[in-house]
Amino acid sequence: MRSLLGRIRRKLSRVRSQITSPPSTTEKQAIRRLRDHPRSLVLWLDLIGLSAPGMPEAVRDQIRSHDLTRTGIILGFKDELESRMGADLEAAYKRLEAESAALVCADVVAEMIRLKTIAQCRDAHAEGNYYRDAEPFMQKQWDGMIWPIIQNLDFQHVLELAPGHGRNTEFLRRLASCITLVDVNPNCIEACRKRFGERVDGCQFRYFVTDGDSLAMIDSESQTLVYSFDSMVHFDSSVVKAYLHEIVRVLRPGGSAFLHHSNYGTVAPNSDWAHNHGNRSDMTAERMRAFASEAGLEVTFQRLSGLADGWGLEDLDAFSVLRRPDGP
Repeated sequence: MRSLLGRIRRKLSRVRSQITSPPSTTEKQAIRRLRDHPRSLVLWLDLIGLSAPGMPEAVRDQIRSHDLTRTGIILGFKDELESRMGADLEAAYKRLEAESAALVCADVVAEMIRLKTIAQCRDAHAEGNYYRDAEPFMQKQWDGMIWPIIQNLDFQHVLELAPGHGRNTEFLRRLASCITLVDVNPNCIEACRKRFGERVDGCQFRYFVTDGDSLAMIDSESQTLVYSFDSMVHFDSSVVKAYLHEIVRVLRPGGSAFLHHSNYGTVAPNSDWAHNHGNRSDMTAERMRAFASEAGLEVTFQRLSGLADGWGLEDLDAFSVLRRPDGP
């Protein structure tokens, strides 16, 4: 983790040193600068700061929490975000001709936060020390927390989201015919591939790297269970929402998803996961129910998880089981 923090600091220092123009002082000036460089993250950050007073309080809270400024950690992902958001930023600039800067920038903020948290979470978990240290606790967690909830689910075709180095996979493979592992970290996928190969004891394995909120590589209606434990707790609520729309697509009718996610949003709504207790995101059990309903999934089980499960804070997390209805 120290080496990661060192790389981030060096990268931020380098990017900051390349920003030579002073910040805009008015909305008109910021918009005028964007005319020639509509994909510039720094220029959009200037406009966001200037138009923030006209945005809803919740959005202003997000801007502060995620430090969406030209000196914030988001600059460490400048090139990546400009690449992924380029077309959207150009479209947003065109909207400024007819819509207020506050309205347009609020949408830009939402997209920036979604992509920034994906990149930040990916890089924070790129090293393997956490997975090594967590593995000895897996048997107890499986027996005491996980298995009582999932024992009646269909394990024929399992998609495990964000498997890390495979400590949950080790238990799932004893139940499944086929496991598809999807992670935003290529090194996690390679660690799992090295650990499990193509087949273990009759269980077939497939491996994919995702961009952080998509399951586009997975066929529709191909999975009987989507599983994620001790990973989604870090996912920003916007990322969880995006994944649920993918999960309902890849699940077979009647299939289920077991998702371990944060409930810390009840304490710190609109917050940055990297600054929260246990690096938990702004997700909540209530939001999960709302997102599931919007995606067309039924919530068949949900309980809060805290001190008794060893998380260090009461009601820090939640376990949710979602089901795709049998009908079309």
